[in-house]
Amino acid sequence: MATLKVEVTEKNGKTKEYEITTSARVAFESAHQTAWHTRIVEEQRESDLWWFAHYLSKKAGEHSLPLDDSYLDKYDGIRLVYDEKNGLTDAE
Repeated sequence: MATLKVEVTEKNGKTKEYEITTSARVAFESAHQTAWHTRIVEEQRESDLWWFAHYLSKKAGEHSLPLDDSYLDKYDGIRLVYDEKNGLTDAE
């Protein structure tokens, strides 16, 4: 089964991936009062990708920063990745 991930690129060029888990999707919908699929896949809001990256990296114990410049300034970019069994592709 394929999964959705967010991939962040740090200032030093290293990348990290975070799987958009069921608990993360539920937390997103609770926080935003809207369907995650609508916002991520259909509307393609970059700020929502950052929300997922922040939520998942914080849940993993990587930081305790708020979702503001102190967190965002650590990175150069983000993208949504559709992870299939035979490799990664950009999500459409």
